[in-house]
Amino acid sequence: MYEPDKFDRKQNGTEGKRTGFRLYADGVSREEGNRFLLGYLKLLFSIFGAILVSGAVLRFFILGPVSCSSLNSKEIAPPVIDGELAMKYAQGNFDLGPKVFRTEGAKKSAEWIAEQARMIPGFDKAGRVRIIPPARGEYNVEITFPGKVPEFVIIGAHHDTKRLFSVPDFAGANDGASGVGALLAIADALAKYAQEQILPCTVRLVFFDGEEALYQYTETDGLVGSRAYVDMLKNDYSGLRCRAMILLDMIGDKDLHIDLAGNSTPALAKVVMAEAKAAGYADKFSLGDTAILDDHYPFLQAGEKAVDLIDFNYGPDNRYWHTGADTMDKISAESIKTAADVALRVVWRLAENGFADL
Repeated sequence: MYEPDKFDRKQNGTEGKRTGFRLYADGVSREEGNRFLLGYLKLLFSIFGAILVSGAVLRFFILGPVSCSSLNSKEIAPPVIDGELAMKYAQGNFDLGPKVFRTEGAKKSAEWIAEQARMIPGFDKAGRVRIIPPARGEYNVEITFPGKVPEFVIIGAHHDTKRLFSVPDFAGANDGASGVGALLAIADALAKYAQEQILPCTVRLVFFDGEEALYQYTETDGLVGSRAYVDMLKNDYSGLRCRAMILLDMIGDKDLHIDLAGNSTPALAKVVMAEAKAAGYADKFSLGDTAILDDHYPFLQAGEKAVDLIDFNYGPDNRYWHTGADTMDKISAESIKTAADVALRVVWRLAENGFADL
């Protein structure tokens, strides 16, 4: 990611049947009796309807409108991730070594991610994974979990690492592996959830390659994987069903404080802040005012709703960022879990409200 200057979601008939009482009085024809019975039933339904309406109106004025959340919160409560499992995944990705864009390391990372997904218990029945054919030399990985509706939310992270000539073995614990660990742990949580319930909407977990610029961020250097993915959404028209994109970047710092990128979609950022507070993480999140050039940006350019959850203050004065100090001892399971759980809460909130929050 790059921090530039501020710049520019039958009623069954009962004819002739007795049920312990006489249907018709003596001397009354069947037709007259039917008319009488029909009128009586209409009167009952009218009275019953009036009671329901008056009760609903009274409740509205006393308690206010009923939200989808209050009605359905128990049955569609979102899953939570296993933070230690996320750390295990992050360690595995870190141990692969450098994963620079357009190198064998990045390809190996993509293959490793896909393999880890297939090994998740129940994944073969709950989801699917693919390495998307490269368009610009990138190796993007996509994990999809179908939901009740085809509309989908993307949770993304990048899996490539920065090429540092001064640190040739740079493997990126926080800046890379923490996001990978979060997404794979989310995949594990969704696979478990899908064994009992259907997801409220389709969820795509996308691991982007080529987020880091090889030289300098331009239209062709940096954000390559996310740009290619957005182009794919346009070309296959699936973008019409994309409702939001949530990016997790550098979310493993032991001293976690996430500043939502200033160029995040305001309505989506508002939902993130509300869900962070509801989860008890209000002290870990704030609304940033600095625009960040990150993998959410191509989505914004395409008119999609997107938000960047990023802790861009890694170590004292950000001194661990893009240095050899970005190692596994600097990140924690708790931090990764915090960001991932909030992301899942946002997905459930959006789907629960029919994406009306956007």
